[in-house]
Amino acid sequence: MSSDRVKTNSFDETVKLQRSMESSDITSQIEYAPSQHADQHTMHRTHTIASGISLHLLDDPDRFPDGWNNRAMLTLFGSFLGMVGSLGFVNTGGVLQSYISENILPDTPQSSIAWIFSVYNFLAFGMTLISGPVFDKVGCKIPIAFGIVVMMIGLMLTSVCKEVYQFVLSYGIIAGLGAAFTFGPFVACLSHYFLQKRALAIGASYTGGGIGGVMLPLIFRALFPKVGFGWTVRIGAFISFFFLVVGWLLVKDRHEEFREHSDEHIVKQVIGSVDFMILFKNKLFFVIVVGLLFNGLAFLITLVILPSYSTAWGNSPSESYLLIVVFNCFSIPGRIIPSFLADHYLGRFNTFCLTTTFSLIAFTAIWLPFGRHNIISLFMFAGCFGFSSGSVLSLSASLIASIVKTQDVGKGLGTAFFILSMGDLFGIPIAGAIATGSPESFTHLVIFLTVCAGVGCVVSYVSRYLYEGFNLNRA
Repeated sequence: MSSDRVKTNSFDETVKLQRSMESSDITSQIEYAPSQHADQHTMHRTHTIASGISLHLLDDPDRFPDGWNNRAMLTLFGSFLGMVGSLGFVNTGGVLQSYISENILPDTPQSSIAWIFSVYNFLAFGMTLISGPVFDKVGCKIPIAFGIVVMMIGLMLTSVCKEVYQFVLSYGIIAGLGAAFTFGPFVACLSHYFLQKRALAIGASYTGGGIGGVMLPLIFRALFPKVGFGWTVRIGAFISFFFLVVGWLLVKDRHEEFREHSDEHIVKQVIGSVDFMILFKNKLFFVIVVGLLFNGLAFLITLVILPSYSTAWGNSPSESYLLIVVFNCFSIPGRIIPSFLADHYLGRFNTFCLTTTFSLIAFTAIWLPFGRHNIISLFMFAGCFGFSSGSVLSLSASLIASIVKTQDVGKGLGTAFFILSMGDLFGIPIAGAIATGSPESFTHLVIFLTVCAGVGCVVSYVSRYLYEGFNLNRA
């Protein structure tokens, strides 16, 4: 009798902790079942939210240091450094695209050049569908090491490319595949240490991508006229290699505690864990992924075409490269501040709605009406949209990580970012087909991106409604 009472009291305290984390008045029904690994005191609970969707809550909050732990902080710092190396080239795509189209492939249509970066983004985000489950099964060390080697091979081959197909093979396919096996595990390992502060931790990690996106364009801008394309890309690769290796040395996962043990071969486990049915089993997950798709399209296409848009309207390439620097500079606080508000004051869904609204305002109030008139308006847009879109990927990742079980975080993130990557695979070439090179065609592209941002904004409010309903609670 006394042991039952102790278990009940312990569970009641856990429920209170979970409710205090969400800080909401949602009607919930939580069922407790002992884990298969009783020695680890693992709990699996079911949470019925306002819309009636049943969510698996994460494990006992007592198992997560949430930053008050040297190992957790070293892993966070390592993840941050790894993101400098893995996402730095993603956030520098606009500079590379502009230089390649003007100096290496000047007679090649924009729609053809766009395939270089669409394939890269498709694999960098889409192959997390594989790297995520691999992380769930073996941890972060092996996939990151594999990704570093493959990414460096791809970048070195890119430095000697002269034709579109060579760029697609070396940069798009090889470097993109390597980026997927670094980016995904560097994010997912944070879910093993952070629960209440997960959005802030992931946002802090993503600032590394912003810093890489500031550093590399400035380096490229200085080196292109001095040493040419080849050595500029090689130097960028060496810089990325340094950050990736140091990050790899610092991060450490807890997959032995969270993974579901199985005697099945690792390849069969990974193949079996790739399951798109999660999109249809969980309406909230599906809606979040749709929002990620449209917000991601607006974000990633803008990163690629903003310098070309600027030069099409008569601005110098040097000024146009700086637009990416400004964009990434403002994305750094854009990753931290919304994530802090999400964890401490507003809630993740409310914060996500506000950031997507601000992004839509940046398109409709700055870029669409004033972008073609002068460079100042473009710098204003780059700063505003850089800030608001900085949290699109990181907040989306934290939303997904908060509605799946810890041992399935890699699979959930992999599925979501694969859907995003499918949009990029076709979205960037579509953007290249719309923006044929004339200034007017770029205006049509801005309209397309504004529509994407609008759909993403609306869907973010739908996800908030599914999670919490019509009220002003923190969610």
